[in-house]
Amino acid sequence: MSKASLAYHKKMNLVHRKTDRVAVAELKVWKVQSSEYPEGIKYSMFLTALDSGEIIIGMDNHDPKGPHLHRRGCEVSYDSDISTDSLVDNFWKLAKEEGFEP
Repeated sequence: MSKASLAYHKKMNLVHRKTDRVAVAELKVWKVQSSEYPEGIKYSMFLTALDSGEIIIGMDNHDPKGPHLHRRGCEVSYDSDISTDSLVDNFWKLAKEEGFEP
C-alpha cells in the first residue's frame, strides 16, 4: 500500500442502554492512493465488547476482501457509498440498532 494519511479518528467507550455492558468504539478512515483502494479510502470501524473482546459491529475494507461488515458473528459484503460521512453515519446507525449510542 502506498502512503496513507489519517483523515478521521474517533475512539470512545459506550454503554448499552439496557444492560450497562461497556463497549469500545474505534473508527478510523485513511486517505490512500492505491489500486487496492480505488475509492481512495481505507477504513476500519469496530465496536468491541470491553469484557469479552467480542466484535459487536465491524466495518472495514482491507485487501483482498474489500468492503465488508462483521455483525453478530457473521461477515457479509458491505455495499454503500464509500465516503467518510456515510461510513460514520452507517456505523452509528448499526451501533444504535445494537443498543449502543454515543
